Amino acid sequence: MQILPGGFALAVLLSASPAHAFTIERSEARYVEKHFTYELVVTLDAPIERVNEVLRNYADYPSLNERILEAKVLDRPAPGEVMIETTVEVCFGWLCRDVNRVERVQEAEYSLVAIADPTRSDVKFSETRSQLMPAHQGATRVQYVTNVVPGFWVPPLGGRRMMLKMLETETRHLFMSVERKAKQSQPDDPPP
Repeated sequence: MQILPGGFALAVLLSASPAHAFTIERSEARYVEKHFTYELVVTLDAPIERVNEVLRNYADYPSLNERILEAKVLDRPAPGEVMIETTVEVCFGWLCRDVNRVERVQEAEYSLVAIADPTRSDVKFSETRSQLMPAHQGATRVQYVTNVVPGFWVPPLGGRRMMLKMLETETRHLFMSVERKAKQSQPDDPPP
């Protein structure tokens, strides 16, 4: 599960061109001292309120990415705090395994911070931050950063490269699905 932080200059907001579907501003995957990190800054052609709703519908995460096999809310221990459990398929070539993660998600107005409980997860460390910001003409700018130390075996030959590529590819697919779902009309919305 991922989360969003950041800010956006007013001048850019006022001078931006019309919204374009899924515009990537930054995409960087790296490996440093056992940490796999991925940062994505992207503009989604969907209103911030709808993007926020889609990201907070945790149980619906499997519809956003085929590698998310299961997602469920375990508890809401306090206002603005959610415990979720996800199962994600991680593959290194033909070798795949299911990775479970239990996370405490801290919800603010347009941000999420998810921190894994390593005693209940297949990771030694995991923190994901997502920040939503209004962009031009009803679009949403997303700043997403994830940092993971796997608690499972990563193949020594090419495993790091495959893991970084998987983080990049699957996160992009996830946010493309978020954009698509956020653009869908709600049952209460009048037809266009």
